[in-house]
Amino acid sequence: MELEFRKNFDKVRKNWQLMWAGKLNRPILLMTVPKPNMTIPRKPKWGAAVSTPAEELCDQVLRWAEAHEFMGDAVPSYTPSLIIGIYEALMGAEVKLVQESWGMDSKVVPCIDDLNSFEGRLHKESEWWEKWVSLVETMKRKLAGKIVFGEGFPGSNLDQLSSLRGPENFMMDFYDNPEGVHNAMREMQKVFDEFHRENTKLMEYDKYGSATRHGFYSDGIAGVPQSDAAFSIGKEHFDEFALPHLKREISRLDAVEYHLDGTGNLTHLDSICDVNKIAVVQWVPGTGNEGRDWSELYQEISSRGKGLFLGTATPESAAELWERYGESGRMVLSCYVKTKAEAENFLKKFSW
Repeated sequence: MELEFRKNFDKVRKNWQLMWAGKLNRPILLMTVPKPNMTIPRKPKWGAAVSTPAEELCDQVLRWAEAHEFMGDAVPSYTPSLIIGIYEALMGAEVKLVQESWGMDSKVVPCIDDLNSFEGRLHKESEWWEKWVSLVETMKRKLAGKIVFGEGFPGSNLDQLSSLRGPENFMMDFYDNPEGVHNAMREMQKVFDEFHRENTKLMEYDKYGSATRHGFYSDGIAGVPQSDAAFSIGKEHFDEFALPHLKREISRLDAVEYHLDGTGNLTHLDSICDVNKIAVVQWVPGTGNEGRDWSELYQEISSRGKGLFLGTATPESAAELWERYGESGRMVLSCYVKTKAEAENFLKKFSW
C-alpha cells in the first residue's frame, strides 16, 4: 500500500504492528522534519474546522504535509476536530465556544436535571452532526491516500457526564444518587455505541488504518481513552462507575494508548494496568508537576507490561530510555529533531 507523503509506508506499518505486539525490539521513533528552503505552514489547530471551511482546512493540511519529511516510524496524519465538547453537543447540550491559543475550546452548559429519567440520544439532525459529516467527507475526498486520519474524539465516560451534569452536582451524585449515575452512564454508552458504528463507516479506517492525535499508527482503529474527571474520585468510585465503560470503549479499538492525566489519576493506575488491551500509557503530570522525577512511575508502568510515550533529544538518551523502561517491548519516542541529519543519527543508532 502506498501513501503519498510517507516513503516505505509498508515497512512503517509492519514496525507499528510489531510494536503493538511488543516484538519490535526497539522503540518507535517519531520524527517529522521540515524540508529545507521551504516556507513551513502550521498544521491547523484543534477545532479550526469550526471557523475554517473544510476545503480550505484540507488545503492547509496538504501544505503542511508537503513541507515536511516523515522519518523513522512517523506517519503523516490529521485528526478531524470541531470542539472538545462535540460529544455533549451531539447529545443536545448547548456549547459555548472559547478561542484559546492552542485551538478551539468549549464550555458545555449543564443540562441534566434528573439522572434517573435521563435518556441519551445521538442528535443526527443537529448542526454539529452535519458539520462533522461534511468535514470527514471533504477529508476523504481531498486527503485520502496522502495522509492517515486520526481518531475523532474520546468516547463516553465520566468526563462527559461531568460536563452534562455540572461538576458540583456530578461529585455529589456518587453519594446522593449512585443509581442515577449508573443510569446516565448506561444511556451515554448507548449513544457512544451508535456514534462509534456510524463514525467507523464514515471514516473508512479499513483502507489506510488510523492514528491517534499523538501520531500512533494502527492498521485498524487507534484510540486514546481517558477519564480526566477521575482525578477527583477514589478507586472505589472509579472501578464502579468509570472502568466498565472504559473497558467497553476500549473493546472497540484495535490499538490503545491511555491518556493518564494528573496526579489524582495515579490512584487508578492499578485498575488501568489491569486492562489487557491498553498497550501504552501517556503520563501527563499536570500543572506544577512537570519538573519532578517520574522514573519510579515509568518503571512501575513498564513492569506492569505497559509501554510508555516519552520524548527525547538525542539517540543516546533514546537508547537509555529503552534500556530502562523497555521491559514491555513497547515504547514510542517523540524525537526532537530539526534536520534530516539529526533524524538519520537516530535511525543509525537503532539500525532502522
